[in-house]
Amino acid sequence: MRFLFTTLQFIESEFYGRVGAELQRRGHEVAHVTFSRRSAELLRRRGFVAECLPETMAALGGVADLQGQVERIEREYETPTLRDIYRTDVACAGRLESSCVERTVRHFLALERVCNEVQPDVVVPEVGSETMRTAAHLIGLRRGATVLFLFYTLFPRPLRLYVNTMHAPIVPDEDVRELSAAEREEVEAFIREFTSRASPIRPHRNPKVTPRTLRDFVRHIWVRLLYDRDNEYLRPSGFVSNYAKEKGRALAANPLYSQLGEGRPFVYFPLHVTDDYKIKRVIPHCVDQASLIEQVAGALPQGHDLVLKEHPMSVGRNRLALLRRLTRIDNVRLLDPYASSHELIKQAAAVAVISSTVGLEALLYARPVLTLGQPFYSGYGLTLDVDSFREIREKVPALLRFSPDRERILRFLHAAMRRCYPGAPVLVDSSNSNAAALASSLDAAVGEGIGGRVIVDAA
Repeated sequence: MRFLFTTLQFIESEFYGRVGAELQRRGHEVAHVTFSRRSAELLRRRGFVAECLPETMAALGGVADLQGQVERIEREYETPTLRDIYRTDVACAGRLESSCVERTVRHFLALERVCNEVQPDVVVPEVGSETMRTAAHLIGLRRGATVLFLFYTLFPRPLRLYVNTMHAPIVPDEDVRELSAAEREEVEAFIREFTSRASPIRPHRNPKVTPRTLRDFVRHIWVRLLYDRDNEYLRPSGFVSNYAKEKGRALAANPLYSQLGEGRPFVYFPLHVTDDYKIKRVIPHCVDQASLIEQVAGALPQGHDLVLKEHPMSVGRNRLALLRRLTRIDNVRLLDPYASSHELIKQAAAVAVISSTVGLEALLYARPVLTLGQPFYSGYGLTLDVDSFREIREKVPALLRFSPDRERILRFLHAAMRRCYPGAPVLVDSSNSNAAALASSLDAAVGEGIGGRVIVDAA
C-alpha cells in the first residue's frame, strides 16, 4: 500500500515520520506532504518522498482562470462553496476573500499534483480544520484512495479509525448483539476500571512556562527565521501572546465559578472546546454553545439547575464574554474546571452534551444522556437525541424521565471496543512506542481490506 501523510510542521511531521518508517519496514510505501520546509527536509533525509506544500504552491506560478478553477473544484469535489473549505482555517482569519480564494485554489492544485505523483492508496490527513487537511480529504476521495482519520477514545484500545468521513456511528446496529459470558465480563471489567480510576481522559490544560515550552519557543523562532518564513501556522509570537491571554482569562474567570446549589437537582452540561475542529467543521450548526445552553436551561423544570464545566483542554481559552453570558442565566451554574466530571455524572439527574465524550462516560454509569450534535454513540437507543433544535423544549423534560437499558449499554460498549485498535493520535501520545503501535494498527487495518473493525462511511 502507498500511504500519504499530510502534516503541518515539526511535532506532527516528525511523529508520522516514525510511523511511516515502521510502515516501510512492514513493506508499505510512504510519502509525506507537510507545510513546513524544515520538516520536509528532515523527512527527505530519512529517505522519504516529502513535499513542502508552500514550495509546491509557489512552483505553480500564476493561476490561470481563477474563477474557472473555483467552479471546477466546487463541481468536482461536490462542495457547496469554496468558502466552506477555507472558513475554518485560522490562517485565513482576517484575510480578504480574494486572498482566501486564491490560496485555497493553490492548495488544491498543489495537492492534486502531489497525488498525481504519489498515487496514494491511503491518505492520512490527521483531523483538523486547516485547508490542507480538508483538501487532502476531498482529493483523496476523488482519486479513489481510502482516507483514514485517527480518533482517540476512552476504550482500552483507544484508536478509532474512520474511513472517508469524520462523522459516523462507531458501529453498525447489527454489531450490537448478545454477549457471551466472557464478553460481558470483559466490558464489566473495563467499566469497573474506568470508573474506579475516575480521571479525565485528557489532562487539564495549564498555561504556564516550562523548560519544554521555552525549548519549543526557541525552536519555533529558529525555524521561522532560517526555514519557514512564509509558514502561516508557525507563529512564535503566539507562544507569548497566547500564554498571556490564557493566563489572564484563567485568572479572570475565577470569580465566575460557583458551587452546586444545595439540594437542587441538576443536569450536567460539559462545554465543548470552542475552536475544536469538530465543532468548526463537522457540526458547525452547534458552534453557538451559549444559545444551545440557554435553550436547554430554559426547558428544565422549575427548581432544576444546568451545571456547566469547561473542557480540560480549554481552560483559559474560553472568552470571558461567553462565560459571563452563561452565568447570567438564572438556573445555570459554572463550576471550577477542575471539579471531577465523574462526581458530577454520578450526582446529576442527567447529562446533556453537544458531542462530548462525557456522554459516553455517563453511559458507563448508566445515566440518562441527551445529545445535540450526533456523537458517535448516539442513535442506538441508549441516548435521547435531538435531531432538530426545536425538539429541545420537549426532549429536555423527557430526559429526566429516561432510563437507558444497561444490557444494551453493555452490548454497545463491547461492540465499540471490538472496533477499536491500539495506538493514539500524535497530540495524545508522541512516544516511540505509540508510533510503533499506530503503524501496527494501520498495517492491520489495510490488511483487513479497510473493513473488519474499521468504521466505514455509511454512505
